[in-house]
Amino acid sequence: MGPGEHVDESDLHAFVDGELDAEKRRRIEDHLHSHSEDAALVEGWRRQNAALRAAFSQTVKEPLPASLKTATVTSLTRSFGSGVNWARFSPSKGASLRAMRRADTSRRPPRRPAIIMSLLTLLAGAVVAGAALLAFTGPASPPPAVPQRAAVIEPPGLVAHAQLAYQTFAQDTRPVEIGADRAAELSAWLGERAGFGRLPDLSAAGLELVGGRLIPGVLSPAGLLIYRAASGARAALYFERAGGERPSAGPPKTAPGLAAVEWRAAGFAFILIGQLAADTARAAAESAAAQASR
Repeated sequence: MGPGEHVDESDLHAFVDGELDAEKRRRIEDHLHSHSEDAALVEGWRRQNAALRAAFSQTVKEPLPASLKTATVTSLTRSFGSGVNWARFSPSKGASLRAMRRADTSRRPPRRPAIIMSLLTLLAGAVVAGAALLAFTGPASPPPAVPQRAAVIEPPGLVAHAQLAYQTFAQDTRPVEIGADRAAELSAWLGERAGFGRLPDLSAAGLELVGGRLIPGVLSPAGLLIYRAASGARAALYFERAGGERPSAGPPKTAPGLAAVEWRAAGFAFILIGQLAADTARAAAESAAAQASR
């Protein structure tokens, strides 16, 4: 290679592969010093070689199967014919397969792009195969949840709610939060929270006020006043702001042994309930209604 001799891509490949003698290698190095584009191309090929060696470092150590050796020789024989004198390509004649490749570089396409395209094709095929395998063998996605219709819970009627409050508190050892001895405090508290702060005096019906408490109502905070009869039986006056529910047409339905009277007054629903005789419950309810309407 003279000083003015052209350097083509095959020369650069041979330089990267270490196939040049010392003189040609020195001249290629001089060429690269003055041609930065070719120098960058050579550096890129070197990096590709390093990456390929790292990727197939274990594979190249495996011995070549005998069947593959036989298939290679057979393929060459079919391609070039049995009349080819293979001895002329032996090292004893001073030639090699690499020298043959160098002798006909004008017809050989660059091999670096071909190698890269082959690797990319193999990688793309592996990705597609993995995705297909995952699609067919992966866990099945759960079926979409079918929305269930929410159950509508109707609030209990006022009488049923008053009966539950009576059974919860009236028979307790501490039926009230504020006793009758603090009537002013109890009245102010119920008036502020439940909207009704009067404490009806039912002594005419034989009932004495024990005290009261604030409880949850059906639609709003409610008040519960506890009374005690001379016999020791207890009664309760339940009240909360009147909603859309109308009073029962007939006598309110209660548990056995309980009497209840229901009415509306001053924007509130009232229910008197307890272990009382029917006439006692009626008289006490009439007295409470008269006092609530003042």
